[in-house]
Amino acid sequence: MAYDRTTLGWKAFQDLASAVAAEVLRRPVQTFLGSRDGGRDAAFLGTWDGGTNGTLKSTIQVKYIGGAGARLTLSKLSGELDKVEALVTDGLAEDYVVITNAGVTGVSEAAICKAFEAKGVKTCRVYHGDWIIEQIKASAQLRMLVPRVYGIGDLSHIVTAHAQEQAKAILAEMGDDLACFVPTSSYHAAVKALDDYRFLILLGDPASGKSTIAALLALGSLDQGCAGAVRISSPEQLHLWQPTERQVLWVDDAFGANQFDVARINRWNTEFPTLRAAIANVTRIVFTSRNYIWSAVRPFLRTRDFPLLSESQVVIDVHKLTSTERAQILYNHVRRKQPRSMRIRLKPHLSYVAESVRFLPETARRLGDPFFTSKIPITRDRLVQLVEHPVEFLIEVLEGLDGASRAAIALIFLHPEGGVPSPIRSSYALDIVVRLTGTPPADISAALVTLEDSLTRRVNDDDGIRWVFRHPTITDAFATIVGHSPELVELYVGGARVERLVREVVCAPKDIAGAHIRVPTTLYPAVRLRLADLELDETLRSFLGERCDETFIRAFVEERPEVLEWVMTVTVSSLSSGAEMLVAALHRSGLLPEERRRAIVARLTENAIDDGETSIFENRRLRPLFTADEVISLEAGYEQEWLHDLSETFDTFRGRFSSTDEHGLYTEFKENIERAERHFGNIERASGFQRLLEQIEDHLNSLPNEEEDYPTLSSLPSRQGEDMRASGPLDVFLDIDEG
Repeated sequence: MAYDRTTLGWKAFQDLASAVAAEVLRRPVQTFLGSRDGGRDAAFLGTWDGGTNGTLKSTIQVKYIGGAGARLTLSKLSGELDKVEALVTDGLAEDYVVITNAGVTGVSEAAICKAFEAKGVKTCRVYHGDWIIEQIKASAQLRMLVPRVYGIGDLSHIVTAHAQEQAKAILAEMGDDLACFVPTSSYHAAVKALDDYRFLILLGDPASGKSTIAALLALGSLDQGCAGAVRISSPEQLHLWQPTERQVLWVDDAFGANQFDVARINRWNTEFPTLRAAIANVTRIVFTSRNYIWSAVRPFLRTRDFPLLSESQVVIDVHKLTSTERAQILYNHVRRKQPRSMRIRLKPHLSYVAESVRFLPETARRLGDPFFTSKIPITRDRLVQLVEHPVEFLIEVLEGLDGASRAAIALIFLHPEGGVPSPIRSSYALDIVVRLTGTPPADISAALVTLEDSLTRRVNDDDGIRWVFRHPTITDAFATIVGHSPELVELYVGGARVERLVREVVCAPKDIAGAHIRVPTTLYPAVRLRLADLELDETLRSFLGERCDETFIRAFVEERPEVLEWVMTVTVSSLSSGAEMLVAALHRSGLLPEERRRAIVARLTENAIDDGETSIFENRRLRPLFTADEVISLEAGYEQEWLHDLSETFDTFRGRFSSTDEHGLYTEFKENIERAERHFGNIERASGFQRLLEQIEDHLNSLPNEEEDYPTLSSLPSRQGEDMRASGPLDVFLDIDEG
């Protein structure tokens, strides 16, 4: 196993030193001391167990020296030597640790330690570059905490050939993203959550870096002994995964790429017991999702079948960055690819960009890409606008492309999630793009290459080499352009795969989060024609119920009367989310037969009164099926059965129901009572509800804990907000225009 430490930049070395202090030296970092060199020579404080003397304070001095063959001598620490007496006086240097990337001779080490101990330090220690490399080799956990080191090693430590190949593929796909990655507080929280619980959900806005963190967690899991990594985008691909093997399962956009996908939720609900068993078998699972999709999904997830979904520790919002973290990410991207002339122009404005709370890692990548910066004026207002409105900026870039480039973007947009085969070949999507844009296939192929690594990229998978978008936000931006162009909407309706069409378009005058393409009524017949042979499954039911207006639904039912046949046979117990949407839409459109409406209402009422099921009180889809008199009857019946004496409700429930999954049974009972409190609660009942919920909680706590005892991480660098700041964002950019 070999590592080339000379390729590790000063910031990555600081992160490594911080992790070494916590993991190896057992001195978790508490706070940084100020520096005046842009942060390259960081000093920070750590704590350590002093035995009978209690917790003691360490000063850890990180000394980065550029260039191959560099050596650390006492003269290069003269500035730090001048400060050490004050640190000793303040009780901050019981011991003094120097960590350097450079080499240190035995003579220099002795001189350094003697000089610092003469200033009052009780013990001085010096750790040189070769020692650091040995720690990296010895600790997979250390490598995972500072993933930049994966880019400077040979991966020979990964045991199986299959895992090695997968690790290499992840590194190849990440490209420059790894070199620019900053291990933020969110990343360290994700590492800890995955280590503690073996399950994790990474949340964030589009372009916030979820997939990058997921890729590094998968790479780290391979490093720590997982036999393989399986990356999928929907539960339909679970056949690619072996839950009985020690693997890492990485699910990108688990609940939908741009919008809440009802069909996926129902499938995940059925698969949760399998996931739970796999985690007990030391499999690791990482989900990613956009924030607004997660918010829409949560009420429909069966958390009783997968309790980890209720653990706040496994849900990591990767969008929460400190200003220093934002500055470091921006520094890495701009420094890596921009020529010096552009870095000089950008430098006065970068600190303002990094201060924006709407800053995203993908924005930093675009500011580091000459393709993007060549298209905008370099002014403070324009750069801040780019950060505040990233999708609008991307739309502006796409609209300014030449005809061949826009045709190339349209071709990828029309293709399924797998991308466009390279080299491009004749297909229905290509024929449509050529016909509507007038661009020859050869020009489209050339444009794909021209746009590579700015808007497009090539990926290599089992199906061969394919062209995909450089980032999913390009799909969002181009979809917005399509939505404002009748010609392009027609192109999309006619050319997109039908499975994608029902997930992304809206045939109604309404706004849906993540849906950019509203189909005009003149194209309704074309959409219905595309759906003519599509099975009435969960996806189509949710499309009709959630995304279509009365005009569309009436015409669709007239053309496909089996919809009414379906609604006459569906039972309440089998009503999935998509089925509820369609039943509600049929009712709104006056197409739900009265006989069927009464039967559904009767069954829902029976469930509430006999079984204590209270979800109907908060079900915005099915509640409108009830007439005013039926609502009164429902509420009166439930109150009489379950709320007439709250002191007896627990015993009533325990006398009626039992289950082999008692924890799941009483968790569901608690959820039902909480809904009842929200609906029926008042001052007179407040104490009764409180005592009842305490009874249920006490009972749940008394049950045997079926969950595994998860291992806990020994220690992590303490990176809490701005307390970790070595310098302000402005200082980080001091040397960005050098070299």
